[in-house]
Amino acid sequence: MKRRHFLGMAAGSAMAANRARAAGTDPERTPDSDIAFPSPFAAHRARLNGLDIRIGRPRVLMRGPMFPNLACFRDASILVFAQAVEEGGPLTAIRSEDRGETWRTHPAGVDGLGLNTFQPGAGPAVSIHYDTKPVPGEEGLRTTRRWESDDGLHTLRGPLEDGTLRLPPDQFKQEEKHWFHGNTIELPDGRLLAAMQGTHEPWVFRTFLSESSDNGKTWRFVSHIASLDTLDDPEGTTRKGWSLWGPCEPNITHLCDGNLVCVARLVNDDSKPLMAAPKKTYQDLSYAIPGTGIHPGTLPAEDYYEPGPPSAPLVISFSGDSGATWSRPAPMKQARGCFPRMAFDGEVLALTYGGLAYPRWGNCITFSTDGGASWTEEMNFAPFFTTGYTDIVTLAPGKFLAVFDATPPQPWTNHAAHWVGAVDIEVNEA
Repeated sequence: MKRRHFLGMAAGSAMAANRARAAGTDPERTPDSDIAFPSPFAAHRARLNGLDIRIGRPRVLMRGPMFPNLACFRDASILVFAQAVEEGGPLTAIRSEDRGETWRTHPAGVDGLGLNTFQPGAGPAVSIHYDTKPVPGEEGLRTTRRWESDDGLHTLRGPLEDGTLRLPPDQFKQEEKHWFHGNTIELPDGRLLAAMQGTHEPWVFRTFLSESSDNGKTWRFVSHIASLDTLDDPEGTTRKGWSLWGPCEPNITHLCDGNLVCVARLVNDDSKPLMAAPKKTYQDLSYAIPGTGIHPGTLPAEDYYEPGPPSAPLVISFSGDSGATWSRPAPMKQARGCFPRMAFDGEVLALTYGGLAYPRWGNCITFSTDGGASWTEEMNFAPFFTTGYTDIVTLAPGKFLAVFDATPPQPWTNHAAHWVGAVDIEVNEA
């Protein structure tokens, strides 16, 4: 499959003009006197692959929750959702109406909001619950649950349980799990595409694409994206001792003219994670933790552990026909760990991910100017123990906002120590 290059000489000139129009505050010039307690992690800057990249200081947005997700609305406001406990717990939310400069509390609504929350170009905002249920006696048909809002999720209608997902019964079993556990995007023609994951063996995942033409009420299967059976990995880089879920937590982005890119997670570090040898002493508690702080909590308290070998790589797939067909998923060179998320400003594609090793530590970003064919060296924008769950949105040409969490390692029970943070990111032509 040919991969279109999205940044040629003409595009490069346009990039410079766009960047000039979008000029803003340099995060490196924020005086310490303006901050009551300056972050010990300074803003940093790098010139990579013809890009001048500036990462702002991490700042705290929320105390206590974890697993942050971002949602954007037509009025340019942004919501951050986060969970009070691991996976599926009560939600909390904050809202910004000035592109992430200031935040205020927002009613979180009900459990199940967050992951697939979006506002199409027309019509109400929609939030889709991740789970689907089989319809008894209807092979291939499943029910969905969603909420709608005409005012950017200030008020909700729902749960609405009249939605359906139709899957080919010869390819999907009723007893399997099929989840909206990726993201949803809108194509220029108004169709919605959802990156989904499901099991096709007991707790072995694959990713697939579904579409909706009625604002997320009814969905139908479009194509398979990635599975362990279809990996293009002749060098075996995905087989380095880690247990693998199979492709899951997919994230898709539309670049232009029907060109899509999808990045997915592989690693299952709940099962026999690769760990470094324990030490009796430690240098830095942001990078080392006692055995009692590591799931399942049976390691000695006097031994300290640093992050072990690199996690399993993320895998990437491409489509040139709006998702009808996909290239074989291939492991990425650096990107690894959990929950990849992408944002595209029309010229630069940004990818965040976290959980670079075990215990889960670090959250990174990398950039592509050729539609995902090649990527810059990664930049670790939040070097903390973490769930590895990040998210990112485009604020303006060359400006992005990324969120992350800082948590003690699993089982993540010390919620008083958890926090959700954000960084401002600026990218210009070097």
